[in-house]
Amino acid sequence: MKQSTASAADLKLLREAIVGLQPGAAHQANDPPDLEKIFAPAAHVNALDPQRSLVIGNRGVGKSFWSSVLTHDATRDKVAGFYPRLPLQSVQAILGFHESAGKDEGTAPSPAMLKELQGLGHEPETIWRAVLLNSLRHEIGETLPKSLSEIVAWMQADVARQEAALRRADRKFFDAKKIFLLVFDALDRLGTDWEVINPLTKGILRLALDMRGFRALKAKIFMRTDQYKDDSLFRFADASKIRSNAVSLVWGRSELFGLLYNFLIKEDAVRTALGRLAGCGPSTILDTLLLDDEQLQEQVFYRLAGEFMGTGPKRGRTYNWLYDHLADTFGETSPRSFITALQRAAATAPAPTDKVIDYIGIRAGVQDASRVRVSQLKEDYDWIDEVLRALDGLEVPCDPSAFVNRWTERGTVETLRSAAQSTTSRLPLELVTGLNRSEEALLRALTNIGVVEFRTANRINMPDIFRVEAGIKRRGGVRPPASRR
Repeated sequence: MKQSTASAADLKLLREAIVGLQPGAAHQANDPPDLEKIFAPAAHVNALDPQRSLVIGNRGVGKSFWSSVLTHDATRDKVAGFYPRLPLQSVQAILGFHESAGKDEGTAPSPAMLKELQGLGHEPETIWRAVLLNSLRHEIGETLPKSLSEIVAWMQADVARQEAALRRADRKFFDAKKIFLLVFDALDRLGTDWEVINPLTKGILRLALDMRGFRALKAKIFMRTDQYKDDSLFRFADASKIRSNAVSLVWGRSELFGLLYNFLIKEDAVRTALGRLAGCGPSTILDTLLLDDEQLQEQVFYRLAGEFMGTGPKRGRTYNWLYDHLADTFGETSPRSFITALQRAAATAPAPTDKVIDYIGIRAGVQDASRVRVSQLKEDYDWIDEVLRALDGLEVPCDPSAFVNRWTERGTVETLRSAAQSTTSRLPLELVTGLNRSEEALLRALTNIGVVEFRTANRINMPDIFRVEAGIKRRGGVRPPASRR
C-alpha cells in the first residue's frame, strides 16, 4: 500500500463515522431488516442453504436476522445475488415459530396455543405438522379448518388424507421449480420452562427429519448453542441425519472487519477519506477484497488504529488483539460486541492526532463491549447475573473448585431455584437435565454458552468479553471498570 495522504479532516471524518455506527438491537424474525444495511458474508452461505435444516449459533450472531431475511421476499431477493449457488429466488418461506408468534397475522402458533394443544394430549410433532399444513393451506388442494386445534382434528380424522395433501403440495412446488421453507426461530421462547420447551423442540426436529423425504418442502431451524448440546433432544431414530449436518453460524475476523468497512464505504465522503488513509484512490479502495481479504483488511486497520497495542509489539497487534479479546470460549465474536468496542474506541478522549483510534481507546472499547455482552446474556439467560455476581473478585485462570466453592458459599443454586418457583425466571438448562451436583451443573452451563473454558481438567478461564464486566481479574488482562474493582 502507498503512503497515507489523509489529512486531519479525514481522520476526524472517519472517527465520526465510526462513532455513528449502529450496533443494532436484537432483531425479530417477523420484522424485515433495512435493505441498505444488509451485509452478507460469504461464510454464511451454508446457514441459508435450504437443504441444511439446522443452524446453530450463540446470542447476537444473526439467527433471527437471517430468519427474517429468508421469510421476507425483498430481503431474500436482495441477498440472493451474494449467494449465487443457492436457489434463494426460488424459495417461498414462512415462519413456523418466532419470538412474537401469536402477536402478528402469521401462521406461527403462540406459546399459549402450544400449551393448550399439549394440554389436550396432542404430541408435539402432530402440532408442528398441523402448522406445516396451515402454512400450505393454499397449495394442499384441500379446504382446511381455520383454527390450529381444528386442523389437528382434521389430520387425525384421516391420516391418509393429510399425507396425500402434503404430497400434492410438494409436487406443486417441485413442478414449479420452487422450494417451500418452514422457518423456526427463538426456540427458547416456545414455553416458560424447559419441561415445556424441550418436547416442543424435539417435535420440530422430528418434523424437519420427516420433511427431508419431500423434494420441495424443507425446514430451517435456528437453535441456540446450549440447546444443541442437550443430547436428550436428539434421542430419536435417525436424529444424526439432522445433527451431523448442522451449520454453525459464526462471524470470523474477516467477516467482522468486512462489516466495518462495508459501513464505512456507504457514504462517498467517508469512503474517499478511507481511500486516502489507505494510500489508494477512492475507486480501488472499494474493491470487494476490502470486504473479505484479511491481508488488506489488516493493513487498512493499521492505518486506522496503529499497528500495536502499545508502543511496540510486546502486547500484540491491534487487528488480532481486538477480535481475540472480544471472543467467547468458542473463539467467536458477535457483531454487536465488535461495533460497540469500535464506537467507544472512536469516542475516547483525547483523540489521537495521527490516527483515527488508538490502543487506549480499543482497551476502553473492550470494557464497554463486555458490559453490553453480559447485558445481552441476561436477556436470554436471566440466571447469569446471579451466577456471575457470586464470582466477583476471583482471578482466572483458576481451579474449577474456586467457582464451585463461591457458588456453594453464596447459596447461588438455591437462590436460582427459589427465583424459578416464585417468578418467571428460568433455571439453566443444565440444572434441569444435567449433572447431579448442582454447582457443577452451573459450571457446565457456563461452558456450554461459551463463558467458561477448561484449559486442562484442573484449570478454567473466562474470556475478557465476560470477565471484565463480571469483575473477575486476570493478571496482565484488561481491567474491570473502576466500579467493579
